[in-house]
Amino acid sequence: MIDGRRTTDLNDVAFAVIRARMRLHFLFTPKGDRQAVKYFVIGHPRCGTTSLHKLFEANGLRSFHDSRDWQTGRFDAFSDFGQVRPVAAYDRTYPNARFILNFRPLRPYLVSIAAHHQKVFSVQNFINEAHRRADWFAWVLTHFEGRRDFMAVNIEAEGALPAVADHFGLTRPEPEGGSRHNMGQRPRLAENAANIEAALDALGLADEAAQGVLVSRLHGPRQAALARARDSVRVVE
Repeated sequence: MIDGRRTTDLNDVAFAVIRARMRLHFLFTPKGDRQAVKYFVIGHPRCGTTSLHKLFEANGLRSFHDSRDWQTGRFDAFSDFGQVRPVAAYDRTYPNARFILNFRPLRPYLVSIAAHHQKVFSVQNFINEAHRRADWFAWVLTHFEGRRDFMAVNIEAEGALPAVADHFGLTRPEPEGGSRHNMGQRPRLAENAANIEAALDALGLADEAAQGVLVSRLHGPRQAALARARDSVRVVE
């Protein structure tokens, strides 16, 4: 019986390699104007990165939306696969940067990534991803505690993009045509739907997974400290 504990899987290895490579790339890439205002979207893919990219473009920013290495010296705003980027290095290098933790409720996030990859994931795969996501949220909340140059936004919340624009002083609250989440048209596999629900049951998150939650029961004894960090920053849940 699966008990909800995390195990090490191939994604852990892959993400470790990607993080190391991206740190090295940033170390040697041209930095441009280090006093420039940069916008870094540091949440997971399938969580409104396209909408945020279009918001930046609507406000006249040079926005780069791609899973490849971010050329920070050439653009103003960056999104996609933010959870594997050298965020602390960006923060040290660009003192005027703004950071956005984009997220969505856990269940639709798991559904979206499974549909995107078009393969069957095991119950344990989904359990591991939920833990990885919670660990990233914990790191981000701790790093940016009390900071005005950071916000977290549930991209499915009403008024999510206008809230981002308001917090960072962007003139246009939404791109032309409003928010458009890239939900994807790929079919959803029945096996994944069943495995997601089994994973959420094993984690005890069946109810929580429908909500825009940053601090989760997965954080265990860290919940109180992380809740204080969450309450010290702008959050749209």
